[in-house]
Amino acid sequence: MNTDLPDSFLALTFRFKSLVLKAIREQGIEVVPMEIQSLHLINRTEHCTAAVMSEQMDRDKGQLARLIKEMISKGLIEKTKNPNDTRSHLLSLTNNGKAVLERVLAIEAKIIQKMRLGLTPEQIKAFNKVAAIMSANLSASHS
Repeated sequence: MNTDLPDSFLALTFRFKSLVLKAIREQGIEVVPMEIQSLHLINRTEHCTAAVMSEQMDRDKGQLARLIKEMISKGLIEKTKNPNDTRSHLLSLTNNGKAVLERVLAIEAKIIQKMRLGLTPEQIKAFNKVAAIMSANLSASHS
């Protein structure tokens, strides 16, 4: 079996995540990786609930409940009653959560810009297409 693809993919994702986390720590931003992922998800998901997060992040509801509680206590997110379903709450970013996400996005953008050095627009487009297909393959095999 050829392991070049998994090795290069794992090296890329590990390096990206470690550089992002290092820059976040250097800037004194007090968030953990799962909180970063949650901020991204809540920001891009209209009517985000704990159930949506659980499904999208592939985490159990108990783990998500603890994460949400911690993020609320840090002032990153807030819960409001869901007008469409009284059994759930909608999650949204607080002003502090938005500010933290903006800082994280700026860090990620700098690292992505560095990753793109020496690549043509066609290579980037091809990479994005391949990554999207791989992600869809994993999503299809997961269900």
